[in-house]
Amino acid sequence: MIAGFETTIGLIGNGVLAFCRHPQQWQLLRERPELIDRAVEECLRYDGPILLTVRVTREDTRFGEKTIPADSPVMCILSAANRDPAHFPDPDRFDITRQDNDHLAFGGGVHFCLGAHLARMEAQVAIGGLVQRFREIERTSEGLVWGKSLFRVLGELPLRVR
Repeated sequence: MIAGFETTIGLIGNGVLAFCRHPQQWQLLRERPELIDRAVEECLRYDGPILLTVRVTREDTRFGEKTIPADSPVMCILSAANRDPAHFPDPDRFDITRQDNDHLAFGGGVHFCLGAHLARMEAQVAIGGLVQRFREIERTSEGLVWGKSLFRVLGELPLRVR
């Protein structure tokens, strides 16, 4: 329950922050609201609410040139994988038209987030609604206040909307 609630708040807040930092993408979404699905996927890839996850190997596992012994904790840095230049062209660019955006923000395989579809829908409604209603958004403070969370969730994001 915590993940499904707080992480969605983080997705929406971090996404709105990305749009504040990239107002041309806000304008593009205003002009092309059909891009809302891709926009949310880019928000997840660019600055998702879960930066890392820990797994434990069940058996000796090869990873590149290394062998990770069985029963070893492995820290998977999802945010780094989502910015991998070998996988994502120009990975530090926030681009809501990005094609083939197969990020790891919701994990993968048997660990894929059960609430992914709901989180996507909530973010599409929230961000899409803001874009429909307001021509412009801008931060009223340069500082960021992070929430008291296990995840990357803003505590507040003061905005001016027009």
